[in-house]
Amino acid sequence: MLIFGHKLDTQKEFFWTENFKFKKGINCFFYDEKFIQKAKESGVKFGILVQNEDEVFLANHFEANFILFEDENLARFGAKVAEFYLFDSKILLIVHTLKNLKKAFELGVDGVILKTHIQK
Repeated sequence: MLIFGHKLDTQKEFFWTENFKFKKGINCFFYDEKFIQKAKESGVKFGILVQNEDEVFLANHFEANFILFEDENLARFGAKVAEFYLFDSKILLIVHTLKNLKKAFELGVDGVILKTHIQK
């Protein structure tokens, strides 16, 4: 299981992006085709915070490196779809603490990310 945000972890940096100023690292934003297009043109890695089932399919289609979920039911759906269709995108559940990681395992997601690890 991927775990992003542990204090001893120095892996990838995640940034919340609300404009087209992308940073080195993983740029995260809500599903928006203009953002996706600009991110791809800029050659940056990106994660999409999805809000519904259709966005799960679209985020993978548009080659998001990560598909982010706040809703556990939607994350469960995303994990099942990703397993069936062999998504290249990694499925991450946004969590508030790194406790009860078994829940993420039960949902079938690829990993978790602390909400505070996504820098603003």
